[in-house]
Amino acid sequence: MTIQFKTLAIVNPGSASGATGRKWPAIQRLMETKFQDGFHVAFTRGPLHATELTRRYLEQGYEMIVAVGGDGTINEVVNGFFEKGENLFPQAVLGILSVGSGADFPRTLGWDRNISHGVERLTGTRTKPVDVGRATFRNLRGLRETRCFINMADFGAGGAVVEKVNRTTKLLGGTFSFLWGILSTLPGYRNKEVTFVIDDGPARSAVLNNMIVANGKYYGGGIKAAPDALIDDGLFQFVLIGDVTFGDVLLYLHRFRRGTHLTHPEIESYAGRSMSATSKDPVFIEMDGELAGTLPVIFEVLPKALRIKV
Repeated sequence: MTIQFKTLAIVNPGSASGATGRKWPAIQRLMETKFQDGFHVAFTRGPLHATELTRRYLEQGYEMIVAVGGDGTINEVVNGFFEKGENLFPQAVLGILSVGSGADFPRTLGWDRNISHGVERLTGTRTKPVDVGRATFRNLRGLRETRCFINMADFGAGGAVVEKVNRTTKLLGGTFSFLWGILSTLPGYRNKEVTFVIDDGPARSAVLNNMIVANGKYYGGGIKAAPDALIDDGLFQFVLIGDVTFGDVLLYLHRFRRGTHLTHPEIESYAGRSMSATSKDPVFIEMDGELAGTLPVIFEVLPKALRIKV
């Protein structure tokens, strides 16, 4: 049995350094064999265009928006559902065909990269409500902005790595591009003093290498940064990485990939619904693998705020 939604596929042809665009004709032919009532296709032309397209077609009554690309494309489509953190289209569904470089959110869901399997999910009956993160921060133009994320955000060294990777290339694929970003960025990175508050707890100041705000488990092309995170429990997993050196990062990188790093004395983990953070230094924030802005920031979880096709 299948349930046919009025469907739009938003294709980011530039994701994975153009691999998505090259693969799309074959993907489209496969979808055409499965979507008996047809579907519409729209191609993105640049940053945030997927958000604009998602909002436009949802307002026209489309019931499922399929993000065809990587984690950044998924993020942009998610933001088309939301206005200042409120889902304006709660009956609509997010579909995902992951052909980007990172694929970290699909990895959290336990999905493989097989497109045939992905298309089968899109034409199936199952949906799942998942949590969404909301961040209010200073964007790259210095203006206050509110934006959502579905997988993971972080600030500190992680933001600096994403800034470097996005500024250069992802031709090596998600895993090796982010590994290259880590090895080329962190030797010169200076840890920053940050003041933060989790939920209604006390304010705390610490010198941090990175702070991870996790809805999903993976980031950086397969690094299991938040092994205890669940996408539907109404909580973030906050992973605080303290005043570590580049040598510490190298020694623990294999443990980060496996998700066994939480025993390091400079790493702490907390569950919570919100966090605010400030710093006197410029500190980059990334969300779902894309550079977003800088501190100050407020993170809040929106419990089961979006339905996805599974």
